[in-house]
Amino acid sequence: MRVVYGRLAHARGFGDSPPEENGSRFMGFARFSRRFFSSQANRAAYSFITTPIFYVNAAPHIGHLYTAVLGDAAHRWSQLAGATPTIFTTGTDEHGLKIQKRLFDTAEISSTDYVRTTENRHVDTVHKFWNVLREGDHIYKGQYEGWYSVPDETFLSPSQATDGTEPGTKVSVETGHAVEWSSEENYMFRLSSFRDRLLEWIDSRPYPVIPESSRQRVRHWLLHETNSDLSVSRPRSRLHWGVPVPNDSSQTIYVWLDALVNYLTVSITPSQISHNSQTHRHDNGTEICGSVWPATNQIVGKDILKFHAVYWPAFLMAAGLPLPRRIVSHAHWTIGKSKITQKSVWLPRQMQTSPTPWVTYSRGSVPRDSTPGDPDSNFTPSCSPRSRGRIFTVPPSVERVKKTSH
Repeated sequence: MRVVYGRLAHARGFGDSPPEENGSRFMGFARFSRRFFSSQANRAAYSFITTPIFYVNAAPHIGHLYTAVLGDAAHRWSQLAGATPTIFTTGTDEHGLKIQKRLFDTAEISSTDYVRTTENRHVDTVHKFWNVLREGDHIYKGQYEGWYSVPDETFLSPSQATDGTEPGTKVSVETGHAVEWSSEENYMFRLSSFRDRLLEWIDSRPYPVIPESSRQRVRHWLLHETNSDLSVSRPRSRLHWGVPVPNDSSQTIYVWLDALVNYLTVSITPSQISHNSQTHRHDNGTEICGSVWPATNQIVGKDILKFHAVYWPAFLMAAGLPLPRRIVSHAHWTIGKSKITQKSVWLPRQMQTSPTPWVTYSRGSVPRDSTPGDPDSNFTPSCSPRSRGRIFTVPPSVERVKKTSH
């Protein structure tokens, strides 16, 4: 099966609504993409869309596919709109490579680049980025003491941890994951030095973070959680895998700094990561000459918004690089109102044995039935493309669009 574009207005077999109701309220790829990715203020001659690097260590589920489907929608819309070039990147850590790649291939995700965290080009870019931050005195060695969440791979302030259900335990306020007290010598990033510039950026128009509920969350974090500096490394004895700190084999670069730099790995050369890089300024912002950075749209889940809308812009400011044009934050898919996680994996067997209806469903119904902002979208058996025994069919109008698009 090839790409499905446009409005699947007469698609059958979705949820409890009759076909005509589905048609009237349907938001397929074109409508979704026009709403979130094609505003005049955000339009550029090129299109560079990113998803995060995914860390997949369990069976894949719709939550893994969701971000990629949104990125795929925006990428295909940009192609139809005539953007040149159109770039769409995604990736994974080495542990999840085969699992994730197989899922994306099945769903026909149209990425133009797929980043692996162990590729030499990525390690070289991470090292160059680190050295630029260090040479600019934005990184220093210091003592970190505080809470750390292993599942979230993030450091927490005292206000971000609360008492757990078990006596003597602490959990993350935001995710509910258990946290542990950490006291170690790490490299620190001067996050507090960028607080005012970040606040100015988040309030600039056109707003760089959408939807508005997500922008307000970022603003709250900037006001209340950027008064201290950020640990950007861990002792190698505690974090064996990952990119080592240049000239200090006892430390490993913080996984999120490593992961965020993948966006530069696919868009510029290490030599262009410099305060002396030539830039070109135009109506849509500033670009690095000879590259496609900055990204036009970076699509992320709301659970990693802080990394992308607080830490990432601060890192870029410190390196003297342009900031992404727009960060699009989406809500979660849930099962029974609980977030789909590695412990609540759900991927129908049909997705593996008979993928065609599921691929079509993911292209049409995921952008329709989900909400890019809050609240979360609940996945139930009635969401299935084969729910209630009805089979999903592609109408002739969509087949015509498919043929004329290739």
